[in-house]
Amino acid sequence: MQAQSVSDPARPMRMASVPDGKGGFVHQMVPATAEPVRKGRKKRIVPDPIKANPDAAAQQLRQFIERIESIDCEIVGMQDDRNDVFLEAKANGYSKKAMQDIIARRKKSRDVLMEEEAILETYLSALGME
Repeated sequence: MQAQSVSDPARPMRMASVPDGKGGFVHQMVPATAEPVRKGRKKRIVPDPIKANPDAAAQQLRQFIERIESIDCEIVGMQDDRNDVFLEAKANGYSKKAMQDIIARRKKSRDVLMEEEAILETYLSALGME
């Protein structure tokens, strides 16, 4: 193995198993290559379904898109229903903003809610707003 001289800047080196000529291997420092050798499985190549069977693939794609569109319509319908409930509550004198705050609080765990309230109280007292 060669020692690096002072005039030769440190080259990147790596440990490698090198054949010893007697059927075995020895570990030596060798110059590092720009790209390391990758070991392991090759990536699985997934065939393009449209190229493999264009008619069936197009029909399956159309079914997926139609299912997504129907779900989107259901979501819009449910959002409309939700807004109708808020409008009905507002007509009875309730605050939409307060109701949304209560709904958000009910979604949180008790520990998270207590921590947020403690932080809020600390900030309010620091600002003299309690």
